[in-house]
Amino acid sequence: MDKDCVQPIFQFPFTPYDIQTKFMSQLYSTIEEGKLGIFESPTGTGKSLSICCGALQWLKDSRIKLIKNVNEEINVLKHDIDSKSDADDWLQEEYEKIKKNQKLIGLQTQLEKIKKQDEYFKELQNRVAKCKLNTNKIEHYFKAGSKNLKKEKENIEEKDKLDDKEPREDDDLLVENVENENEDGSEDDEIIEEEKDDSVKIYISSRTHSQLSQFVGEIKRTAFSDNTRVVTLASRQHYCINSDVSKLKNVNLINERCLDMQKSKTKSTSTGDDGKVLKKTKTASCTACPYYNQSNINKLKEHILVDIMDMEDLVKCGKKLKACPYYASRMALSDAEVVLVSHAGLVSSGARSGISLKLKNNVVIFDEAHGLTAALENAHSAPVLAKQLSSVKTYLNFYINKFRAKLSSKNLLLLNQISFVIGRLIAMLNVAADAKVYTIEDFVIKAEIDHLNLRPLVEFCKLSRLAPKLHGFSMRYNQQELEEQNKKSTVKKSSFQEFLKNISKKKDEEKVAEKEVTSVETKTNQQPSEVSAGSGLYAVLELLERLCERSEDGRVIVNTHGLHYALLNPNQHFAPLVEDSRSVIVAGGTMEPVKEFQELLTNNSTDTHTTHRVNVVRCEHVVPAENVLGICLTTGPSSVNLHFSYENRSSKELLSEVGRILRNIVSIVPGGVVCFLPSYSYEQVLYEHLQTTGVIEAICKKKTIFREPKLASDVDQVLQKFATAVKMKSAEHNGALLLSVVGGKLSEGLNFSDDLGRCVIVVGMPYPNIKSAELQEKINYINRKTPGGGNIYYENLCMKAVNQCIGRAVRHANDYACVLLVDSRYSRPQTVSALPTFVQKSLQSNCTFGQSIGSIAKFFARHKNKQ
Repeated sequence: MDKDCVQPIFQFPFTPYDIQTKFMSQLYSTIEEGKLGIFESPTGTGKSLSICCGALQWLKDSRIKLIKNVNEEINVLKHDIDSKSDADDWLQEEYEKIKKNQKLIGLQTQLEKIKKQDEYFKELQNRVAKCKLNTNKIEHYFKAGSKNLKKEKENIEEKDKLDDKEPREDDDLLVENVENENEDGSEDDEIIEEEKDDSVKIYISSRTHSQLSQFVGEIKRTAFSDNTRVVTLASRQHYCINSDVSKLKNVNLINERCLDMQKSKTKSTSTGDDGKVLKKTKTASCTACPYYNQSNINKLKEHILVDIMDMEDLVKCGKKLKACPYYASRMALSDAEVVLVSHAGLVSSGARSGISLKLKNNVVIFDEAHGLTAALENAHSAPVLAKQLSSVKTYLNFYINKFRAKLSSKNLLLLNQISFVIGRLIAMLNVAADAKVYTIEDFVIKAEIDHLNLRPLVEFCKLSRLAPKLHGFSMRYNQQELEEQNKKSTVKKSSFQEFLKNISKKKDEEKVAEKEVTSVETKTNQQPSEVSAGSGLYAVLELLERLCERSEDGRVIVNTHGLHYALLNPNQHFAPLVEDSRSVIVAGGTMEPVKEFQELLTNNSTDTHTTHRVNVVRCEHVVPAENVLGICLTTGPSSVNLHFSYENRSSKELLSEVGRILRNIVSIVPGGVVCFLPSYSYEQVLYEHLQTTGVIEAICKKKTIFREPKLASDVDQVLQKFATAVKMKSAEHNGALLLSVVGGKLSEGLNFSDDLGRCVIVVGMPYPNIKSAELQEKINYINRKTPGGGNIYYENLCMKAVNQCIGRAVRHANDYACVLLVDSRYSRPQTVSALPTFVQKSLQSNCTFGQSIGSIAKFFARHKNKQ
């Protein structure tokens, strides 16, 4: 920050804690100086609010500073132009005046543009306010006629059903010659208006969309809520409100169907002077989308820029205005000041270009950055399941045989080449009894596809839009088969079944895969989206694109379940994001190991200038040390050594010991207890054992037991019931116990404050499966780069997950909770040092159960007396 720069005054909703002021000040100066930042602020210290206030304060101040500097420069130039010069060289003097005049015009234009932006935003606010008033009147007026509208809608739907029964032609499924397609494959029909966008933006990214919604809530709490333009970006999969499109589930198929619905329904041709056809315009295979309307989308865009909305609000508003939220959010992007986007949408250059994100001179803030490396790895991986390969191979061969006479020779050749490549990939699965790891070069040679240029094949599939056509083909013939089965009591073999019979006699290398297809396709009739040939082809194309890159850091893992391309060093793909941005901030509750993030931000550079650009900021927890009790439990109630290794943890001895620990804990801990277990399968094994031994029944006398659901849709309901049970206290009943899973739906982003989480228990150390071929290759790769680094990486994967669980409790300054780590390995010095600092301050290591239960009882007795 400049020496003469005054320390900013942050507009916080309440008097901030010292650590919050420190966080905002450091964030402000890091952005101002164009540095890179690693910010650690323990969960529950108001990190999200501090990010919003610090970053928005800088944004508003930088704008005021820009206007001030431009005005000053204009005044200086005007003075220089008006002042007379005594210079002898009049020609040089005139030249200098012309240059100054040109610069003056540029500055005045810049100032005028800023002024017009302010006027436009005020105009928007007034227009949206009037629109809301009119909308309410219209809704009231149309309520009386809603029954008629409903009836009319039902009639239309019935007509559509009748229309669907009409015989359909297959011409819409044919791939066209790629010369008729856009050469760049661009979405030329989109209504996105590309405008020059030179205003500074702040991109805030988090792991999930629900966490981004929390940022929306925090921005609304700030003093900037009335004059800040915020937009949340997401894919069509999240924003599509057309049920005919969203039901496709697969994001690629949704994208293709959406673009299809934008195209003209009529086929037109252009002719030359000689009357010959020069160009044919392709025919859309579906009706236009009713929500793809320029006028309505523009109205929704205005609502986005005036009202700060999360994804759910935006979808509701889109349905109300009958406008597409996806295109409205993209239209609003150029005028937005704050852009909220998931890690997945920001870390991939392809995803950034797809939604027109411009990072040049803008600020990027990654919250929940502990998951950033994983997001990078996922964005650049390419998994393909065996059943996807089988489905694509089956339908592609059927497709080629059915349309052979209608296909051009070039298209037929390319389709056969794709079929050949997929056949070779299937052959690789058949010989892979155990997981094998290949470099890219070794894989293409082993698969016998090294002689093929894969890039033109991938481009052909994209330009001809083969995937959605193959998807439509597979869905159409599945449906026909079902209809025939319903009509006939004795099912005759259809052409599809005969085809399956014929291809089952082909090459030996494909026999096993093709046998699997028969059962797979039977299931596909009931759940076509699960094994869709179209979505499977997208997965195959993504793998082929990775093979084209021939990266030295890439590996292909092969087993009987499928193929998986893994990128071992994703840092190189993060470097362009850092280079383009003014400032990049990574923030989280626990940022250890800091070295990992320093390497990510600097791309492993040892250059002094680059490393000095990184500002590391650590904030203490707002909770005093006496409000947290950390215990590393080494032995259980029966003096059994608590070592939950993968081989040992399911023994009846250890399972019974966990039961005894839980029975004692629920008796002395008031309110809610959240117990994290290593996996869903282990949670099931433990629950069944405790049920058999009568422990569940005994616990229920003290606390109601809840279990983490496997379906995300059930999480809210379970949490509400858990919260209700915690509040309902009686003489005998003192709260609830929630059995959760490390890395599951309840281990991140949730708030178990106050009575909801008086005790967090972590049973065992959740190490990833060391037998995983991908993990072993990653560890070996890191060890080759840095001797011993692979083992540290493996240890850190475990402790990151543990620290996320610990962070669910103790959410504000007056909160208090106990953290019980049940495994003797937690007492190791290297493990203790990896725990959050606020837990380390009060940590008791190598504790027997007797010592632990005494400390816990005293801890809660002391806090009960304070109340």
